[in-house]
Amino acid sequence: MPWEPKYSHIYVEDGARNYPMAKRVLAKFPKAKVVAIEDYKQAFNRPAQDFHNQKQSPKLVLAKKKDNFVYPGSHYVQNHWNPNFHYVAQALNCTYDCAYCYLQGMYNSANQVLFVNLGDYFASTRPAIKSRKDPARPFYLCISYDTDLLAFESVAPFAREWIRYASENTGLEIELRTKSANFHAISDLPAEPSTILAWSLSPKEVVEKYEYKTPSLDARLRSLTGAISAGWKVRICIDPILPIPNWQKAYGNFVDTLFSKVDPAAILDIHLGVFRMNSAYFQNIRKRRPPLDLYYRDWEKKDGAITHPEIERKALSGHLMELLKPHLPNDKLVVWEG
Repeated sequence: MPWEPKYSHIYVEDGARNYPMAKRVLAKFPKAKVVAIEDYKQAFNRPAQDFHNQKQSPKLVLAKKKDNFVYPGSHYVQNHWNPNFHYVAQALNCTYDCAYCYLQGMYNSANQVLFVNLGDYFASTRPAIKSRKDPARPFYLCISYDTDLLAFESVAPFAREWIRYASENTGLEIELRTKSANFHAISDLPAEPSTILAWSLSPKEVVEKYEYKTPSLDARLRSLTGAISAGWKVRICIDPILPIPNWQKAYGNFVDTLFSKVDPAAILDIHLGVFRMNSAYFQNIRKRRPPLDLYYRDWEKKDGAITHPEIERKALSGHLMELLKPHLPNDKLVVWEG
């Protein structure tokens, strides 16, 4: 039996329907069956869902976020040792399906939730900027941490609204992280100094084996070089570094390809990290998805997290550092240390 088209059904909270963003999304999918619900959790949190199967034909849920708009940053993410590091969850889940993604262990559902009340996020961020721990540094806000907003920009233009908001609020710096090739969706905007566009890149071997439904490495490179040419601050994230067969050669070729197309002087910095995940999410994924070699390696459990044994962790990060040092100074290489 064939799968239904992606977003064939859209569940809409009663309190979300009249927001401009909700109306825009519904207009994008005129053939979708619209289902009214009282609360998004009725569709998103119901029991006995199959994440892997749902991912083949995800549905959309339009909701109104009611509280807890701004969260402290996770220790799983590089933060430049900034005490002002926070993130927002404008959406739950992602249009992509990366095998190593923690979201598949965090949520029971693979359906995508979009919180359409953007103004409430902005209203909650303003006092957080003013009360930040270190007033000498900007309030550093990741807006695309639990999703990929830029990949979804043609449907729900959250990214451009956050970029506009950042331009109007002194003391705020936002990071928009993406695996998309969708810079063209915001290319009409002038480069905004308070916004960092951060591309997650991997060798083509990793993209093909683990980063399902994502654009190719070449497509991402074309997109990020377009952003650089337009004057945007661009960060590169090589995270996670994975020990695929012949990984030293694969990452060596990857770095050669990267700097054959990108001027290292034009990059803000590069973030490096190895595989790490909350251990409960890891175990959920092993139960939910078909067997995959990534989840049956000799991992180490440490402080409630699953990651590489220390020797392997240092070998992976160290090798990438050696590959990158001829191109960038040490202060432009940021490594997740755990």
